[in-house]
Amino acid sequence: MANTSPDIEDQTRKDVAYDPRATEPEQFVASEESRGEEPAPTAPETGPSETAPIEQESPPEQPESQPAPETPEIDASIQSLSQKIRVPKKAQPSLPQIADALTLQVEKIMSEGLSDAYHSLTPIQQQTFKLKGEETAQQIRHLLSKTRVKIKHIFRLLLEWLKLLPRINVFFLEQEAKIKADRILALKKLYDTRQ
Repeated sequence: MANTSPDIEDQTRKDVAYDPRATEPEQFVASEESRGEEPAPTAPETGPSETAPIEQESPPEQPESQPAPETPEIDASIQSLSQKIRVPKKAQPSLPQIADALTLQVEKIMSEGLSDAYHSLTPIQQQTFKLKGEETAQQIRHLLSKTRVKIKHIFRLLLEWLKLLPRINVFFLEQEAKIKADRILALKKLYDTRQ
């Protein structure tokens, strides 16, 4: 049927509409009138035909019950889960390079009265507690080197460090942190008067 009269070509062009999502000529969508026939793909028109109703078929992979706005929500949830999985490595606490006399005195004040609690810890917990204590002592030493010392910062550092001890009342830990902070501040005043 190679009949190429203008009437037949016009009829086939009216039956085949241009799908803007189509990239190949074979992906044109045919109207209801030409479904029984085999339409020959032709060059796309500038717009859809006015006389023939156009019905676009959606791909069978996407069910109609899922709207497109859920895709950003799914992407956001995947993004948040991947960020939770990627836990950054904790920075290895640096050991003090030089332990001067003031740092040693601060460490001595920090360790007083904690030997029983320290020995009740597991070896891993002991190591963590010791490293965190040395890091806290260095931070306190840095605070003491400043002209203006805020006891509140020293108290918070000590309390964070003491909270590593399990099964000890928080109020007792706060009291111990306050006592140790007062003793460290007295030590700072002692060192300031010597110089």
